[in-house]
Amino acid sequence: MKRIIVMLACAVLVLSSPALAQTKTVKGKVTTVGANTITVNVAGKDMTFNVDTKTNVVARGGGTKTREAQSAGKTGPGIAEVLKAGESVEVAYHEAEMHADTVRVIASVPPPPPPAKADAAPKPKAMTATGVVSAVSGNSLTVKEKTGDASFTVDSKTVVSGTGLGTAGRKLQEAGGKPTLGEFVKEGDTVTVTYMEEGGAKKAEKVRIVKKKL
Repeated sequence: MKRIIVMLACAVLVLSSPALAQTKTVKGKVTTVGANTITVNVAGKDMTFNVDTKTNVVARGGGTKTREAQSAGKTGPGIAEVLKAGESVEVAYHEAEMHADTVRVIASVPPPPPPAKADAAPKPKAMTATGVVSAVSGNSLTVKEKTGDASFTVDSKTVVSGTGLGTAGRKLQEAGGKPTLGEFVKEGDTVTVTYMEEGGAKKAEKVRIVKKKL
């Protein structure tokens, strides 16, 4: 079905030429149609536009409406004869006077873009601490630093490194044992702990043995 451009028979509402202003475009649903205005709901906000004889309307059945108006001695049909509330339209307008340059009926209004995702919380920065082990258990490690004792939580994901640990770990597994932090790190060892602060606790990610206790 063809769409015809209709020249509306309305009183001129603007004093300055809208062609000189910058044109913007919006899409929405028509909520009300007046004699010289239309109101369109755009993204939940009503926008009212002025229409006049310079406004071009592209709508289904526009040709018939134009011929009927011309037969009646009019320049063209009124805006209310062409547009109905509830129709989806695209409006090109001049913001200064809110003058509708073109109103085009469209099949539907595109859905609004999804809201922007909030930036992910920054990952805690890894920190290090070096000192002598003063206590060690299955799930914790205490290291005496220059500033005092620092306790760290450890779990199955904590990586322990140091000379000879690979061989010791394999021997323990071959014997049917499960390697634990206490199997490798002893009180008196000098270690460097790489850790993250989570919920007020210091979680050890890596424990590197710098020097074994003599």
